[in-house]
Amino acid sequence: MTKKSVRQIWCGWGAVLALSIGMSLPVHAEGMFDKVRRTNTFVIAYLNGTMPFAFVGDDKQVTGYAIDLCRRIAEGIRKDFKLPQMQVQFMEVDTVTRFIALDQGKADLECSTSTNNAERRKIVNFTVPHFFASVRMLVKANSGIHSWEDLRGKTVVVPRNTPMVKQIEERSKIRSLDIKVVEVAFNEEAFDSVEKGKADAFVMEDVLLRRYLLSVPHPERYTMVGESLSLEPYGIMMRKGDPEFKRYVDLQMVKIVRSGEIFKLYDRWFMQPISATIPAMNMPMGYLLRDTLRYPTDKVADE
Repeated sequence: MTKKSVRQIWCGWGAVLALSIGMSLPVHAEGMFDKVRRTNTFVIAYLNGTMPFAFVGDDKQVTGYAIDLCRRIAEGIRKDFKLPQMQVQFMEVDTVTRFIALDQGKADLECSTSTNNAERRKIVNFTVPHFFASVRMLVKANSGIHSWEDLRGKTVVVPRNTPMVKQIEERSKIRSLDIKVVEVAFNEEAFDSVEKGKADAFVMEDVLLRRYLLSVPHPERYTMVGESLSLEPYGIMMRKGDPEFKRYVDLQMVKIVRSGEIFKLYDRWFMQPISATIPAMNMPMGYLLRDTLRYPTDKVADE
C-alpha cells in the first residue's frame, strides 16, 4: 500500500487517526484467537442506534440482527476452542472509532451496518454480507423535496465516514447542485438536524431511515424520497492481518446460512415487532440477499 493511498483512506477521519497516515497498517503479532484465550473475552463493537441491526434495547442489553449473528460466531469460538468461561463484551463505537477499535485489537468484530466497499477493504476485512441497502433521504413531508435535484442549494446531513459523503459530493458537482454536506458522528444527530430545521435532508440507507419513520412520535411529518443513490452491502468487519480468524468467521457465517439460522434471524428482526413499542418493519428479504446467500461469499460487486 502506498503512502498516498493510505492518506486518502484515512484523511478526514479525525486527528485520532493521524498516526496511521503515511504508513501501512501493522501486522499484528498476536492473533485474535491467542488474544481471546489470554483474556477469556470476546469483544463485539457496534454502532448504537442502527436498529434493527444493533441497538440498546429497553432492557439495557445490546441486541439486533447483526448482534445476533455475532453472538453466534462468539458462541462457536466458545465451543470450538473449549473456552466455557469466555465472556462476550460490547463496545459502542462511532463511524470513525469502529476502525480504530478493530485495528488496535480492542474489538474482535464490528457488528452493525458497515458497508463492504473497495476503500474499506484496504484497511479491514469483511465476511459474508448480511444485508443490502439502498441510499435515499429522509425529509420533512412539507419540505417540497422529492428528488436529489430538489436539494439544489440546500443542506444535507450524513453520518461521518460513510460512503454517502462522497456520493453526494460527486452528484452535487456533476449536476451543479451546490449541496452543503454536514457530517455528524451518530445517526440520531442527523435525524435531530432535520427535525430541528438545521438540515433539509438526512441521507442514509433506506432500512435505517425506515427505522426512524417507525419510532418517531409523528411519522406523518416525514417521508423518504429520492431514487436509490447506491446499493450498500452490509458485512461484519474484522481487522486485517489475521487470516486464521478471517477463515473461521467466514466458515461460521456459512454455517449460519446453511443451517437456515440467518433466515430465522432475518424474520425475527424485519418481519416481527422490534419491541413492545416499535412495530415490525415488514421488509421481506430482498432477492439480492437471498440469491447471495445461496452461494455465500465475502465477495461483492465492486471487486
